[in-house]
Amino acid sequence: MTHNPTIWKLEPGVRFRRLFDEAVLIHQRTAEALVLNDTAISFIEACDGQRTVAEIIAMMREDFEVSTEQLAADLAPFIEQLAAEGIIEKVENP
Repeated sequence: MTHNPTIWKLEPGVRFRRLFDEAVLIHQRTAEALVLNDTAISFIEACDGQRTVAEIIAMMREDFEVSTEQLAADLAPFIEQLAAEGIIEKVENP
């Protein structure tokens, strides 16, 4: 995942709101709300449909003072979960 060229963006029916040090992600289709931790907030904010996962990890690594490999390993299941639940979608032919 450290060289992951995949680009993700929020699915159009998802709303993300940051409130001071916390953030909430609302999936309108399922009416579910998720409260996010710092790592999740950083990923979602960077998930803009233009940056690759590798670029996001490189950017986040500086903020979290962790190795690229560790951050990639930590994010992988979160990204898979977001994709499986229809919260993020792959950008095809960016």
